Amino acid sequence: MKTITLESDKETNFINDRYMWILLIISLSVRIYLSFFTYVIKNDSVAFMQNAKFFADGDFLSGLRHDYHPLYSFLMAVMYKVIPDMEISGTIVSVFFGTLTVIVFYLIGKSVFDRKISFVSSVILAFHPYAVRFSVDIISESTYFFFFISALGLGFFAIAKRKYSLFALTGICVALAYLARPEGIGIILIVAGWIIFKDCVKIKTVWRGKLVSILILVISFLVFSMPYLVYMKKDTGHWRLTKKKDLSQIVGVDAVLKSVSSKNLKKETGDGHVRKKDVLPALGTGATLESKGGNELSTSSVRKITKQKTHSRIDLKKLKIYVNSVLYIAEKYLTTFHLFLFVFLIIGVINWTRIKKERFFGLYIASIIAVYLFLLYRLNITHISSYGEIYQYPSRRHLIPLVIPAIFCVGIGVYATGSWIHEKFQFSKLRSGLRGRLRDVWMVQLVIMMIIVSVLLPKTLKSQRYDKLGIKVVGQWVKEHSHKQSPAILSTSARNAYYAGGKHVQMGRINDALGMVQAGKVDYIFMTHREYRVIEKELLQSVKDKKIALAYKFPEGNSLNKRSILLYKVLH
Repeated sequence: MKTITLESDKETNFINDRYMWILLIISLSVRIYLSFFTYVIKNDSVAFMQNAKFFADGDFLSGLRHDYHPLYSFLMAVMYKVIPDMEISGTIVSVFFGTLTVIVFYLIGKSVFDRKISFVSSVILAFHPYAVRFSVDIISESTYFFFFISALGLGFFAIAKRKYSLFALTGICVALAYLARPEGIGIILIVAGWIIFKDCVKIKTVWRGKLVSILILVISFLVFSMPYLVYMKKDTGHWRLTKKKDLSQIVGVDAVLKSVSSKNLKKETGDGHVRKKDVLPALGTGATLESKGGNELSTSSVRKITKQKTHSRIDLKKLKIYVNSVLYIAEKYLTTFHLFLFVFLIIGVINWTRIKKERFFGLYIASIIAVYLFLLYRLNITHISSYGEIYQYPSRRHLIPLVIPAIFCVGIGVYATGSWIHEKFQFSKLRSGLRGRLRDVWMVQLVIMMIIVSVLLPKTLKSQRYDKLGIKVVGQWVKEHSHKQSPAILSTSARNAYYAGGKHVQMGRINDALGMVQAGKVDYIFMTHREYRVIEKELLQSVKDKKIALAYKFPEGNSLNKRSILLYKVLH
């Protein structure tokens, strides 16, 4: 197999690196463009903006008390002091860190490979649909992406170069990633693991340096994260990494399938007997049974057979959940990555061993992706056991940080594909002119990169949540027409009340909506078309009884469809 030889980059001044400035312009332009075509905020955005308002007002305890980690909201509050509009402030912070993520990604790739592979990889990241979308939403994702990738890169260079200063910077970036999202702490465990594992054959001579490196890594992490950890200890009474989930829920499955097991095992009655209807199928027609009152059997053989059958059903249920979880995580990762990019990922993985630079970097990246995918798999199992198979917790927001480092493989795949096409079709023999430009293998690689970008672009620049525009329009209508300063809005999402400038009343179940109206707790009912269809008869009856009245419908004058939003006013 032919070895891929990378160019030996000359020392390029950071300011004079034209590739970096091109990436800065591209990534910033794409994100600013999409920010203007994001029509409605996400549900979680309301919580982040509320926390930011607490921080801006100096109420730090209220800001820290929320389940979401505080870094993004704090940065938003700082921006709010300059631009007194919370939505604009949150968007600016997200766009800023989303753009910086591309630049840091490029600098890491440039140091490991060369400028050309890193440039191709970074352009693909700059246009990646989900990386762009999460970089314009008012959520903590892009802030987390930046510190996660920074910690990932610094951790690699610290291990490779054995510099204590880099271990300290890694610990700081891990702490900031953790303060943005709890799973950021995972990097410190992976880096510490590699410190121990790498060059373990020389442990007798390097153990002291390994110990010092781990201590510096952990101490630098604790310096920045300990105030938040101490606050959670005082607030909850326990040492915890996050308020959103207990650590055992994140990394373990000790509660998995308890409900399933208990339901099946409860077939035994309180006195230890087994119901006849549950045992007969297991025994068959030839068994001799001792009956008690015609309804219960108490022989030890019946209990043994029933127990075996119950455990068999439980084991099959467990196996199905485990398999479905693996398939779900794999499918979600693949679709988040993008099927077209995945082809070049495979090519890049195959050609990675042909590169004479930093093969350890590939193992390092693979270990991070594997560990986090495993944790997401365990987390998915935990949620299935709690909420059923309908609710699968890990989403694209959790998987895109694992897509970003893998894009280096895509860049290598483009590099290798361009080299193969250039050699296969003998572009080097073309004469000068328009076609003659392809004599340079770098031009062929750029053409492939542009084809990839053209495939990604329609999805990347697609407007966000235009189908939910009615939520914003109806909310603004309430704000303009309500006689109350802060009307109580009954709905399934807090963003409805946010746009209405009112108080959100959570609608637990759609069937409970009219009950809350009768209790006099709300002023308006905010309802989607799907929710409306569930209790259509009850709503029409309440309108007929003059308990509620249709105040506004979006879109106006049209028949109901899946995008319709209905607003009912409660007639007190």
